[in-house]
Amino acid sequence: MIIGIPRERKTLEKRVALTPDGAQELIKHGHQVLIEKDAGAGSHFLDQDYINVGCKIVPTLKDVWTKSELVVKVKEPHESEYEFFRPDLTLFDYLHLASMPDVTHAMLKGGLTGIAYELVQLPDRRLPLLEPMSEVAGKLSVLNGSYFLLAQNGGRGVLLGGTVGVPPRNVTILGAGIAGRNAAEIALGMGAKVTILDINYTKLEHIKMEFRNMVRTVFSTRAALEREIAKSELLIGAVLVPGAAAPRIISREMMRSMRPGSVFVDISIDQGGCAETIRPTSLDEPVYEEEGVIHYGVCNMPAQVPRTSTMALTAATLPYIIKIADLGVKQALATVPELHCALNTHKGKLTNKAVSEAVGVSYTPIDDALRG
Repeated sequence: MIIGIPRERKTLEKRVALTPDGAQELIKHGHQVLIEKDAGAGSHFLDQDYINVGCKIVPTLKDVWTKSELVVKVKEPHESEYEFFRPDLTLFDYLHLASMPDVTHAMLKGGLTGIAYELVQLPDRRLPLLEPMSEVAGKLSVLNGSYFLLAQNGGRGVLLGGTVGVPPRNVTILGAGIAGRNAAEIALGMGAKVTILDINYTKLEHIKMEFRNMVRTVFSTRAALEREIAKSELLIGAVLVPGAAAPRIISREMMRSMRPGSVFVDISIDQGGCAETIRPTSLDEPVYEEEGVIHYGVCNMPAQVPRTSTMALTAATLPYIIKIADLGVKQALATVPELHCALNTHKGKLTNKAVSEAVGVSYTPIDDALRG
Protein backbone atom coordinates (compact mmCIF):
# COMPACT_ATOMS: atom_id res chain seq x y z
CA MET A 1 0.00 0.00 0.00
CA ILE A 2 1.12 3.58 -0.66
CA ILE A 3 0.92 5.62 2.55
CA GLY A 4 1.15 9.40 2.47
CA ILE A 5 2.20 11.74 5.28
CA PRO A 6 1.38 15.41 4.56
CA ARG A 7 2.75 18.41 6.39
CA GLU A 8 0.13 19.66 8.85
CA ARG A 9 -1.58 22.93 7.88
CA LYS A 10 -3.25 23.94 11.16
CA THR A 11 -1.86 27.13 12.72
CA LEU A 12 1.52 26.43 14.36
CA GLU A 13 0.89 22.68 14.17
CA LYS A 14 4.38 21.19 14.22
CA ARG A 15 3.55 17.53 14.84
CA VAL A 16 3.88 14.95 12.08
CA ALA A 17 1.85 11.75 11.81
CA LEU A 18 4.78 9.32 11.61
CA THR A 19 8.34 9.20 12.91
CA PRO A 20 11.15 7.81 10.73
CA ASP A 21 11.20 4.70 12.96
CA GLY A 22 7.50 4.18 12.33
CA ALA A 23 7.95 4.67 8.60
CA GLN A 24 10.73 2.10 8.59
CA GLU A 25 8.40 -0.49 10.13
CA LEU A 26 5.84 0.09 7.38
CA ILE A 27 8.50 -0.24 4.71
CA LYS A 28 9.65 -3.53 6.28
CA HIS A 29 6.08 -4.76 5.79
CA GLY A 30 6.41 -4.06 2.08
CA HIS A 31 4.63 -0.71 1.90
CA GLN A 32 5.71 2.56 0.29
CA VAL A 33 5.77 5.72 2.40
CA LEU A 34 5.54 9.19 0.85
CA ILE A 35 6.53 12.15 3.02
CA GLU A 36 5.73 15.71 2.00
CA LYS A 37 8.87 17.87 2.01
CA ASP A 38 9.61 19.23 5.50
CA ALA A 39 6.60 17.45 7.04
CA GLY A 40 8.68 16.40 10.04
CA ALA A 41 10.78 19.53 10.42
CA GLY A 42 8.65 21.00 13.22
CA SER A 43 9.29 17.87 15.29
CA HIS A 44 13.00 17.90 14.36
CA PHE A 45 12.71 14.93 12.00
CA LEU A 46 14.54 15.93 8.82
CA ASP A 47 13.74 14.80 5.29
CA GLN A 48 17.07 12.97 5.27
CA ASP A 49 15.98 10.98 8.33
CA TYR A 50 13.06 9.65 6.32
CA ILE A 51 15.15 9.07 3.21
CA ASN A 52 17.62 7.04 5.29
CA VAL A 53 14.90 4.51 6.19
CA GLY A 54 13.56 4.20 2.66
CA CYS A 55 10.83 6.85 2.38
CA LYS A 56 10.27 8.95 -0.71
CA ILE A 57 10.11 12.72 -0.23
CA VAL A 58 7.54 14.41 -2.48
CA PRO A 59 7.55 18.17 -3.07
CA THR A 60 3.90 19.19 -2.75
CA LEU A 61 0.69 18.56 -0.85
CA LYS A 62 -0.93 17.46 -4.10
CA ASP A 63 1.69 14.75 -4.61
CA VAL A 64 0.98 13.22 -1.20
CA TRP A 65 -2.79 13.15 -1.57
CA THR A 66 -3.05 12.09 -5.20
CA LYS A 67 -0.40 9.36 -5.11
CA SER A 68 -1.45 7.72 -1.82
CA GLU A 69 -4.04 5.08 -0.99
CA LEU A 70 -3.92 5.81 2.73
CA VAL A 71 -3.24 9.29 4.09
CA VAL A 72 -2.22 9.48 7.74
CA LYS A 73 -2.38 12.84 9.50
CA VAL A 74 -2.49 14.31 12.99
CA LYS A 75 -5.26 16.92 12.83
CA GLU A 76 -8.42 17.18 10.76
CA PRO A 77 -8.00 18.05 7.07
CA HIS A 78 -7.35 21.66 6.17
CA GLU A 79 -9.61 23.28 3.59
CA SER A 80 -6.69 23.28 1.14
CA GLU A 81 -6.84 19.48 1.20
CA TYR A 82 -10.55 19.07 0.43
CA GLU A 83 -10.01 19.07 -3.33
CA PHE A 84 -8.01 15.85 -3.10
CA PHE A 85 -10.76 13.79 -1.44
CA ARG A 86 -11.92 10.81 -3.52
CA PRO A 87 -13.81 7.54 -2.96
CA ASP A 88 -10.78 5.24 -3.25
CA LEU A 89 -8.82 7.11 -0.56
CA THR A 90 -8.69 6.42 3.18
CA LEU A 91 -7.85 9.05 5.80
CA PHE A 92 -6.70 8.08 9.30
CA ASP A 93 -6.32 10.91 11.84
CA TYR A 94 -7.99 12.90 14.63
CA LEU A 95 -11.27 13.99 13.03
CA HIS A 96 -13.51 15.31 15.84
CA LEU A 97 -16.27 15.77 13.27
CA ALA A 98 -19.00 16.53 15.83
CA SER A 99 -17.58 20.04 16.19
CA MET A 100 -16.58 20.47 12.52
CA PRO A 101 -19.57 20.40 10.15
CA ASP A 102 -17.57 21.94 7.29
CA VAL A 103 -15.00 19.13 7.41
CA THR A 104 -17.80 16.56 7.67
CA HIS A 105 -19.59 17.88 4.59
CA ALA A 106 -16.33 18.02 2.61
CA MET A 107 -15.49 14.42 3.48
CA LEU A 108 -18.96 13.23 2.54
CA LYS A 109 -18.87 15.14 -0.74
CA GLY A 110 -15.46 13.67 -1.60
CA GLY A 111 -16.58 10.16 -0.70
CA LEU A 112 -13.41 9.20 1.13
CA THR A 113 -13.22 6.68 3.96
CA GLY A 114 -12.48 8.48 7.22
CA ILE A 115 -11.30 6.59 10.31
CA ALA A 116 -10.99 8.64 13.50
CA TYR A 117 -8.11 8.13 15.92
CA GLU A 118 -10.26 9.35 18.80
CA LEU A 119 -12.88 6.62 18.27
CA VAL A 120 -10.58 3.60 18.19
CA GLN A 121 -11.85 1.77 21.24
CA LEU A 122 -10.73 -1.39 23.05
CA PRO A 123 -13.16 -3.91 24.60
CA ASP A 124 -12.58 -2.31 28.03
CA ARG A 125 -13.74 1.02 26.48
CA ARG A 126 -10.27 2.55 26.60
CA LEU A 127 -9.40 4.93 23.75
CA PRO A 128 -5.76 3.99 23.02
CA LEU A 129 -5.10 6.61 20.33
CA LEU A 130 -6.69 9.44 22.28
CA GLU A 131 -4.92 8.64 25.53
CA PRO A 132 -1.37 9.83 24.67
CA MET A 133 -2.55 13.24 23.46
CA SER A 134 -4.99 13.52 26.38
CA GLU A 135 -2.07 12.93 28.72
CA VAL A 136 -0.02 15.64 27.03
CA ALA A 137 -2.94 18.09 26.88
CA GLY A 138 -3.77 17.48 30.55
CA LYS A 139 -0.24 18.34 31.62
CA LEU A 140 -0.03 21.36 29.32
CA SER A 141 -3.39 22.70 30.51
CA VAL A 142 -1.93 23.54 33.92
CA LEU A 143 1.29 24.95 32.48
CA ASN A 144 -0.65 27.19 30.10
CA GLY A 145 -3.15 28.12 32.78
CA SER A 146 -0.45 29.13 35.24
CA TYR A 147 1.26 31.18 32.51
CA PHE A 148 -1.87 33.20 31.80
CA LEU A 149 -2.46 33.73 35.51
CA LEU A 150 0.71 35.87 35.51
CA ALA A 151 -0.02 39.59 35.74
CA GLN A 152 1.92 40.50 32.59
CA ASN A 153 -0.28 38.09 30.65
CA GLY A 154 -3.50 39.66 31.89
CA GLY A 155 -4.08 37.22 34.71
CA ARG A 156 -4.89 37.57 38.37
CA GLY A 157 -1.23 37.57 39.36
CA VAL A 158 -1.21 34.51 41.57
CA LEU A 159 1.19 31.62 42.06
CA LEU A 160 -0.62 28.29 42.15
CA GLY A 161 1.51 26.91 44.96
CA GLY A 162 1.40 30.06 47.07
CA THR A 163 4.38 30.76 49.31
CA VAL A 164 5.25 31.18 52.98
CA GLY A 165 2.25 32.75 54.65
CA VAL A 166 0.19 32.66 51.43
CA PRO A 167 -2.04 29.62 50.84
CA PRO A 168 -2.05 27.67 47.55
CA ARG A 169 -4.62 28.60 44.95
CA ASN A 170 -7.63 26.54 43.87
CA VAL A 171 -7.43 24.49 40.67
CA THR A 172 -10.70 22.83 39.66
CA ILE A 173 -10.75 20.09 37.04
CA LEU A 174 -13.96 18.91 35.40
CA GLY A 175 -13.49 15.31 34.34
CA ALA A 176 -11.53 12.46 35.96
CA GLY A 177 -10.32 10.78 32.76
CA ILE A 178 -6.82 10.68 31.31
CA ALA A 179 -6.61 14.44 30.71
CA GLY A 180 -8.06 15.33 34.10
CA ARG A 181 -5.78 12.94 35.95
CA ASN A 182 -2.67 14.35 34.27
CA ALA A 183 -3.80 17.90 34.92
CA ALA A 184 -4.15 16.99 38.60
CA GLU A 185 -0.67 15.51 38.66
CA ILE A 186 0.94 18.72 37.39
CA ALA A 187 -1.23 21.01 39.53
CA LEU A 188 -0.31 19.04 42.64
CA GLY A 189 3.34 19.18 41.64
CA MET A 190 3.07 22.96 41.52
CA GLY A 191 1.63 22.97 45.03
CA ALA A 192 -1.95 23.91 44.16
CA LYS A 193 -5.10 22.88 45.99
CA VAL A 194 -6.81 20.54 43.51
CA THR A 195 -10.44 19.48 43.17
CA ILE A 196 -11.77 17.06 40.52
CA LEU A 197 -15.45 16.68 39.64
CA ASP A 198 -16.97 13.82 37.65
CA ILE A 199 -20.25 11.94 37.32
CA ASN A 200 -18.41 8.60 37.39
CA TYR A 201 -18.00 7.50 41.00
CA THR A 202 -15.50 4.77 40.08
CA LYS A 203 -13.19 7.27 38.37
CA LEU A 204 -13.34 9.55 41.38
CA GLU A 205 -12.50 6.62 43.62
CA HIS A 206 -9.44 5.82 41.47
CA ILE A 207 -8.31 9.46 41.68
CA LYS A 208 -8.66 9.44 45.46
CA MET A 209 -6.60 6.26 45.75
CA GLU A 210 -3.94 7.27 43.23
CA PHE A 211 -3.26 10.65 44.80
CA ARG A 212 -3.65 9.41 48.39
CA ASN A 213 -6.34 11.90 49.36
CA MET A 214 -4.27 14.88 48.17
CA VAL A 215 -6.96 15.67 45.58
CA ARG A 216 -10.50 16.54 46.64
CA THR A 217 -13.04 14.50 44.69
CA VAL A 218 -16.58 15.82 44.21
CA PHE A 219 -19.52 14.16 42.48
CA SER A 220 -20.57 16.55 39.73
CA THR A 221 -23.99 18.16 40.03
CA ARG A 222 -25.05 21.62 38.99
CA ALA A 223 -24.94 22.82 42.59
CA ALA A 224 -21.45 21.34 43.06
CA LEU A 225 -20.24 22.96 39.85
CA GLU A 226 -21.54 26.34 40.98
CA ARG A 227 -19.76 26.07 44.35
CA GLU A 228 -16.42 24.79 43.08
CA ILE A 229 -16.15 27.03 40.01
CA ALA A 230 -16.77 30.15 42.10
CA LYS A 231 -13.76 29.27 44.28
CA SER A 232 -11.42 28.54 41.36
CA GLU A 233 -8.60 30.62 39.99
CA LEU A 234 -7.70 28.00 37.39
CA LEU A 235 -10.58 26.00 35.91
CA ILE A 236 -9.84 23.12 33.51
CA GLY A 237 -12.48 21.48 31.33
CA ALA A 238 -11.64 17.83 30.61
CA VAL A 239 -15.10 16.53 29.73
CA LEU A 240 -15.35 13.78 27.10
CA VAL A 241 -18.23 11.98 25.42
CA PRO A 242 -16.47 9.87 22.74
CA GLY A 243 -17.45 10.99 19.25
CA ALA A 244 -20.11 13.43 20.42
CA ALA A 245 -20.11 17.16 21.04
CA ALA A 246 -18.97 17.98 24.57
CA PRO A 247 -21.83 18.89 26.92
CA ARG A 248 -21.93 22.58 27.86
CA ILE A 249 -21.92 22.03 31.61
CA ILE A 250 -20.44 25.45 32.52
CA SER A 251 -23.00 28.22 32.19
CA ARG A 252 -22.24 31.87 31.61
CA GLU A 253 -23.44 32.58 35.14
CA MET A 254 -20.96 30.09 36.57
CA MET A 255 -18.14 31.68 34.61
CA ARG A 256 -19.18 35.10 35.83
CA SER A 257 -18.83 33.89 39.44
CA MET A 258 -15.07 33.41 39.09
CA ARG A 259 -12.70 36.11 40.30
CA PRO A 260 -11.55 38.64 37.67
CA GLY A 261 -8.32 37.55 36.03
CA SER A 262 -8.92 33.85 36.66
CA VAL A 263 -8.22 31.41 33.82
CA PHE A 264 -10.31 28.74 32.11
CA VAL A 265 -8.53 26.15 29.95
CA ASP A 266 -10.86 23.92 27.92
CA ILE A 267 -9.22 20.66 26.83
CA SER A 268 -12.57 19.51 25.44
CA ILE A 269 -12.60 22.31 22.84
CA ASP A 270 -11.84 19.70 20.13
CA GLN A 271 -15.38 18.47 20.64
CA GLY A 272 -16.89 21.95 20.84
CA GLY A 273 -16.00 22.83 24.43
CA CYS A 274 -17.79 22.40 27.77
CA ALA A 275 -18.67 26.04 28.53
CA GLU A 276 -21.22 28.42 27.06
CA THR A 277 -18.51 31.08 26.83
CA ILE A 278 -15.79 29.08 25.06
CA ARG A 279 -14.80 29.24 21.40
CA PRO A 280 -11.83 27.75 19.53
CA THR A 281 -8.60 29.76 19.55
CA SER A 282 -5.20 29.13 17.97
CA LEU A 283 -1.64 28.92 19.19
CA ASP A 284 -0.82 32.34 17.73
CA GLU A 285 -3.82 33.92 19.54
CA PRO A 286 -4.58 31.45 22.34
CA VAL A 287 -6.73 33.49 24.73
CA TYR A 288 -9.54 36.01 25.00
CA GLU A 289 -11.44 37.49 27.95
CA GLU A 290 -15.08 36.76 28.62
CA GLU A 291 -16.98 37.61 31.83
CA GLY A 292 -13.69 38.79 33.33
CA VAL A 293 -12.11 35.34 32.88
CA ILE A 294 -9.25 34.53 30.51
CA HIS A 295 -10.40 31.74 28.18
CA TYR A 296 -7.90 29.36 26.54
CA GLY A 297 -9.44 27.29 23.74
CA VAL A 298 -6.55 25.96 21.65
CA CYS A 299 -7.62 22.81 19.80
CA ASN A 300 -4.11 21.45 19.30
CA MET A 301 -2.38 22.02 22.62
CA PRO A 302 0.01 19.04 22.16
CA ALA A 303 1.53 20.87 19.17
CA GLN A 304 3.45 22.95 21.72
CA VAL A 305 5.63 19.91 22.41
CA PRO A 306 5.66 18.41 18.90
CA ARG A 307 8.57 16.03 19.23
CA THR A 308 7.23 14.42 22.40
CA SER A 309 3.72 14.35 20.96
CA THR A 310 4.78 12.88 17.61
CA MET A 311 6.74 10.10 19.26
CA ALA A 312 3.90 9.27 21.65
CA LEU A 313 1.31 9.38 18.88
CA THR A 314 3.27 7.13 16.51
CA ALA A 315 3.79 4.56 19.27
CA ALA A 316 0.00 4.35 19.65
CA THR A 317 -1.12 4.58 16.02
CA LEU A 318 1.53 2.49 14.26
CA PRO A 319 0.02 -0.95 15.06
CA TYR A 320 -3.27 0.18 13.52
CA ILE A 321 -1.63 1.77 10.49
CA ILE A 322 0.17 -1.53 9.89
CA LYS A 323 -3.11 -3.45 10.17
CA ILE A 324 -4.83 -1.19 7.64
CA ALA A 325 -1.89 -1.40 5.23
CA ASP A 326 -1.34 -5.16 5.59
CA LEU A 327 -4.98 -6.24 5.46
CA GLY A 328 -6.33 -3.56 3.16
CA VAL A 329 -8.93 -1.05 4.32
CA LYS A 330 -12.03 -3.17 3.75
CA GLN A 331 -10.61 -6.26 5.47
CA ALA A 332 -9.19 -4.22 8.35
CA LEU A 333 -12.56 -2.59 9.00
CA ALA A 334 -14.26 -6.00 8.85
CA THR A 335 -11.86 -7.87 11.13
CA VAL A 336 -10.37 -5.34 13.56
CA PRO A 337 -13.16 -4.27 15.96
CA GLU A 338 -11.27 -1.20 17.18
CA LEU A 339 -11.07 0.18 13.64
CA HIS A 340 -14.60 -0.86 12.72
CA CYS A 341 -16.11 1.29 15.47
CA ALA A 342 -13.88 4.25 14.50
CA LEU A 343 -15.26 4.57 10.96
CA ASN A 344 -16.84 8.00 10.47
CA THR A 345 -17.39 8.34 6.71
CA HIS A 346 -17.46 5.87 3.83
CA LYS A 347 -18.34 6.54 0.19
CA GLY A 348 -20.46 9.57 0.96
CA LYS A 349 -22.20 8.13 4.03
CA LEU A 350 -21.85 9.30 7.63
CA THR A 351 -21.45 6.28 9.91
CA ASN A 352 -21.31 7.78 13.39
CA LYS A 353 -24.62 8.49 15.11
CA ALA A 354 -23.25 11.05 17.58
CA VAL A 355 -21.67 13.04 14.76
CA SER A 356 -24.92 12.80 12.81
CA GLU A 357 -26.84 14.37 15.69
CA ALA A 358 -24.24 17.12 16.11
CA VAL A 359 -23.96 18.19 12.45
CA GLY A 360 -27.48 17.41 11.23
CA VAL A 361 -26.58 14.85 8.56
CA SER A 362 -28.41 11.53 8.20
CA TYR A 363 -26.73 8.49 9.69
CA THR A 364 -26.01 5.11 8.08
CA PRO A 365 -25.00 2.18 10.34
CA ILE A 366 -21.41 1.09 9.74
CA ASP A 367 -22.22 -2.39 8.47
CA ASP A 368 -24.82 -1.02 6.04
CA ALA A 369 -22.36 1.54 4.70
CA LEU A 370 -19.64 -1.09 4.20
CA ARG A 371 -22.05 -3.36 2.31
CA GLY A 372 -23.12 -0.55 0.01
